[in-house]
Amino acid sequence: MGSSVRKTSDKIKKLLKDTIDVNPSIECKEVIPQIALETLRSKKTKGYFADKDFAVLAGGGFACFKKAKEIGIDKFLQEYNIQYEKLTVIEVQKIIESILDNIVDEDGEIDSVLILAAFKSAMTSMILNKFEDPAEFLNVFCEKFISMIIREDANEALISMFKDTSAEILNNNIEKFSKNYVKKNFSEIIIKCNSGDIQINELIQKLQDVLKE
Repeated sequence: MGSSVRKTSDKIKKLLKDTIDVNPSIECKEVIPQIALETLRSKKTKGYFADKDFAVLAGGGFACFKKAKEIGIDKFLQEYNIQYEKLTVIEVQKIIESILDNIVDEDGEIDSVLILAAFKSAMTSMILNKFEDPAEFLNVFCEKFISMIIREDANEALISMFKDTSAEILNNNIEKFSKNYVKKNFSEIIIKCNSGDIQINELIQKLQDVLKE
C-alpha cells in the first residue's frame, strides 16, 4: 500500500499547486472537496473500507445502539452502572472500553489504529449527546472515519499551502465535507440497513461500491 499512498499524496500536492497557481486567492473551503474526493478514490481508502476491522466495529456499534434504542439510553447506561446526569468523558471512555472488550472477545483484536479512533470518536459523540439511533451511529462513524482519512492524506499539503489558515478552520471544512458526503452518498444505504432490508456486510459492500464510482 506504500506506493499507492505516495501516489495519492503526490497527486494531492500537484492538485493543490496547480489550483493555487491558477487562483492564488482561493480559500481552503473551495479546494477541500477536490482534495477529499481524490483521497476517497485512492486504493488506501478502499482498503480501509474493506478492512475486517471496519466491518467489526461498524457492526458492534450498530448492535449497541439497536439495544440502546430498544431499552432506552438511560437503561443502557445503567447496565454500566452509570446515570446520564453523572456522565463524564472518563465514564464514557470506560463504557467504550467495555464495549470494545466484548467486541474483541467475539471477533478478535482490532489492528487498525485509524478505524479504532473513528469508532471511539463516534461512540463518544453518540453517548455524550444521548443519541440512541443506530442509523445515526453509522452516519457519525462514517463521517469521523472519512474526516480522519482525508486528514491523514492531505493535512500536510493543506497546511503547507494555506499557511495563514488555522488548523481549526481546515478541520471544520474537512468535517463539513465529510458530513455532506455521507449524507449524499451513504444515508439511503444506512437507512436500508437500519430497517433490516440489508445486513452490515451488504451495507459495507455497497459503501465500497459508492467509492468506486
